[in-house]
Amino acid sequence: MSIKNLFQQESESVTEQPVKIPFDFTNRDSIPKGKDPGDCIVIKPITVRTWFRIRPLLLEIEKEDIDKMIVKDGELNADFPELMNKYGGLLLDVVCLGIHNKPSDPPAWFKKALIDNTTWEDIRILFNAIIYRIGYHPFCTSITMLRNVSPLRETEIIAARKNLQSWKDITKADS
Repeated sequence: MSIKNLFQQESESVTEQPVKIPFDFTNRDSIPKGKDPGDCIVIKPITVRTWFRIRPLLLEIEKEDIDKMIVKDGELNADFPELMNKYGGLLLDVVCLGIHNKPSDPPAWFKKALIDNTTWEDIRILFNAIIYRIGYHPFCTSITMLRNVSPLRETEIIAARKNLQSWKDITKADS
């Protein structure tokens, strides 16, 4: 996949047409019989419903880290494997929700198929495609505004994230 190819399809985004990213699902072990993911991943304009599902996930990512994830022309980010380690599950959730873009949850098999068939760079490209479909500047503005009007200060937001993570860890252990 080439991110340059994706950005060359800018006119499709402006006209609200889906963007098709060529993708080869070579490992088909996690794809159920009768399901065919095709030879490309289609990212449609993000609906408001999907935006409201993705936004809380994006708020969990520190702004500096999002800035590192956003592809800049001709720039490779050596930090992305570290960011995948830090936010891997979260990025996969954003990518799956952005690709699925429907009121229901993405099928579990699709997430497994993505995990089995992608590299870090693929996830970065898909994440950028979804951010691109949201619209980068409105996205950054809404995140900044949300942080500015939040009744919580930065330290309280960090504490809330850590409390949420420890609660998730406890519930997983109890399951």
